[in-house]
Amino acid sequence: MKRVMGMIVGLALCCAAARGYGQDAKIQLDSLNKLSDKAARVTDVTLDGSLLQFAVNMIEKADDGDEDVAQLKSIMKNLKGIYVKSFEFDEASQYSKADVESVRSQITARWTKIVQSIDKRSNEHDEIYLLKSGSGEHVAGVLILVAEPKELTVVNIVGDVPVEKISSLEHHFVINDRDSGKKQKKEKSHDEE
Repeated sequence: MKRVMGMIVGLALCCAAARGYGQDAKIQLDSLNKLSDKAARVTDVTLDGSLLQFAVNMIEKADDGDEDVAQLKSIMKNLKGIYVKSFEFDEASQYSKADVESVRSQITARWTKIVQSIDKRSNEHDEIYLLKSGSGEHVAGVLILVAEPKELTVVNIVGDVPVEKISSLEHHFVINDRDSGKKQKKEKSHDEE
């Protein structure tokens, strides 16, 4: 779940749907509501309209001298919505393939799958899709789908963000193996002291 939330935060700060494609970028997630009764833990986030504007206002009050905060401000101003449905179950197989397909079926040919990760040992299937604007200069929508035996998470981000801004903040959200190893070594040496 921590890895999923990291992906959510990173992409929420960096991605969304172009103005002309707002209808195509927002995925309908209401069909998943029926899973709430079976789930031990439910996370349901709807951040749009005035709530999203509130988040933008909070960021605007942050330190203007920080380059990353300035980038974040320019990205958040163009977001239209962030929608999350996440269900954690005590037992496996509490949702069906049809539940997952109800989300996938909304993806049109204009969406591009940029990540697909299948772990057969843990029966985990992760996918990330992007919808680009007509010009291709902006990300026009983001859909993250994480299906695990005891968890189903769907994240949909809507807004308007230039691709170059996504790549400029990417280093904050992607931990490569080298950085991870350094962190582990640092923690290990600190524990030994």
